Amino acid sequence: MKLDYGSTVSSRALGYLSVAVAAIIWGSNGVIVNWVPLNAYAIAFFRVLFASLTLLPVVLLTQRHEALRATTAWRSMLALGVLLSLGWGFLFSSMKLIAIASAVLLNYMAPIFAALLAPVFLKERIERITVAALAISMAGMVLISSQEIFRAGDLNLLGVTFGLLAGLAYAGFIILSKKTMSDFSSRIVALYSYSATMVFLAPSLIGVDLSMDVASWMLLLILGSFNTGFAVTLYLYGLSLIKAQKAVVFTYLEPASALAFGFLFLAQQPTPLMLLGGSLILSAGYIVASR
Repeated sequence: MKLDYGSTVSSRALGYLSVAVAAIIWGSNGVIVNWVPLNAYAIAFFRVLFASLTLLPVVLLTQRHEALRATTAWRSMLALGVLLSLGWGFLFSSMKLIAIASAVLLNYMAPIFAALLAPVFLKERIERITVAALAISMAGMVLISSQEIFRAGDLNLLGVTFGLLAGLAYAGFIILSKKTMSDFSSRIVALYSYSATMVFLAPSLIGVDLSMDVASWMLLLILGSFNTGFAVTLYLYGLSLIKAQKAVVFTYLEPASALAFGFLFLAQQPTPLMLLGGSLILSAGYIVASR
């Protein structure tokens, strides 16, 4: 009995750690996107292209039979690709209509949506500790974004709607990923969902000038292979070990780590409010993990 308990605790700790590390890695996405001279949709396409090319040989060498078996779940894999494409599409559309900080904040309603959907689709009971942690994380996110939001003035209703739809699509991706991983590994789910997303994003390359320097292509390769291929697979692995409602709390580490990456690489000085917001997010993660 003691061994089983210890194994369960170890598994949860590994799940929390995997999700947290993935979210911290994602915090560097903004720096890379800032340095690559392509529109957001084209960047998203190459992101999933390089992620797919990174995972494909690994899957073929280690999980070929499972990959073939996963073709029977093509509807779920296709749906995951649709949800990722819609999420990015709605988010980028929102960013064109309202302040980027406001769009990102609305997109981060996704963990709230996921926690609310988990009891319906995953039969997870919402725990009080999760509600408290999500509230603290959301407060931290508001503080991080507050300066840009208040500077933006009146919000465009369509832009707000797109931002909320982006969050809902991302929440759907989290829930469906969790369900799909009851039958397939995180690598398989990631590979198929990236491949489907790539098909939906391919039209975004029409008319795009791809004549970039080597450094820009290297940044895209890092964004695709490491920040997506590795980090999203790591996140999905962590998600398979812990409850979805607990995992989503740790996704708020992304905007918190983005402050650090922005300071280190883009000389973006965080304000006291931003630092306070980051501290709240870290506190929320600690509350969940410590329980």
